[in-house]
Amino acid sequence: MATIGSHYIRTAMGGARIRGLDTRALLRQARIPEKPVSDPNARFHVDLVARLYDSIGKELNDELMGFAERPIKAGTFALMADYVSRAKTLEEMLQMGIRFYNQITDELQMSLDYEDEHVYFTSEFRRPELDFEHFMIEYWHVSWHRFASWYIGRPIKLVGAYINYTPLDPEEFEFLFRCPTYLKSKYNRLVFHRDYLKLPLVKNHRELQVFLKRAPIDLLTIPGEDTSLTARINQMLQPRDNEILKLPNSDEVAQRLGISEQTLRRKLSAEGISYQQIKDNLRSDLANKLLANRSLTIGQVAKQLNFSEPRAFTRAFKQWSGLTPREYRAERLARGKVFGY
Repeated sequence: MATIGSHYIRTAMGGARIRGLDTRALLRQARIPEKPVSDPNARFHVDLVARLYDSIGKELNDELMGFAERPIKAGTFALMADYVSRAKTLEEMLQMGIRFYNQITDELQMSLDYEDEHVYFTSEFRRPELDFEHFMIEYWHVSWHRFASWYIGRPIKLVGAYINYTPLDPEEFEFLFRCPTYLKSKYNRLVFHRDYLKLPLVKNHRELQVFLKRAPIDLLTIPGEDTSLTARINQMLQPRDNEILKLPNSDEVAQRLGISEQTLRRKLSAEGISYQQIKDNLRSDLANKLLANRSLTIGQVAKQLNFSEPRAFTRAFKQWSGLTPREYRAERLARGKVFGY
């Protein structure tokens, strides 16, 4: 079940809070209920957490989410991913990615070191005190581990995670990396077996573009890990190209899954989400993609999302994003001119 503990929601907002962003608004935009965030035992589905991280990065125009002195502009990771796509093996890809970031920023330095049969992937931030709850170093290493695993089409089993601090939530840290944790290290680094470096990259350019469009969702999950009920329902509801979205009620979905409606609600609640949230998230994500196609009118987008009329779509979209569809299009166009996409 791909869920993330509330610790990684609270700490993620630290940099945004210092830079004056309204964290309550960020939670609303990600459709994360505010009250459970303060519960240390609460868990949230990865889709919601990814939406929050994406919002923080875009609001600050900083992929380091406010945890470094100087930002790394939004879109940099995608540029790096395109650059490394010419690599043939995992080793080549990692070395190219490391050179890319070491060249464009002084906020962190990365390295790939070898010792016998082990490889050490190390990241060192120039001002680690700005990452005061260690969120960014953990998120940075999770992202690279997931990205590398995705590119070779199999999970990279880590031998160990070496860190120079004590995790605020040791259990959640171990859940993320699934390996022994070694404290009091000089560097923050992940260790894995050298044999992985020889493996070929198995994803093509089209798959990479899909991966980047979904980011950071797939950067938060180990490939093949998300067997949650939420993922199954999302897959069930996903329309084919140009097909009008169909959203059955919860009773119909439960029947198709072979469970009772009560069991459906209970299992989704355990994953930190409701069926209504799944439908809203799906509609919102599809709306963003359809609105990016400027050849479609607002009315055509509303129809494809199965709204009764454009005004109903406009009301719903404003509730999801805080913008009307027309305002969203205008903002996206302006952002595209700035970032060149």
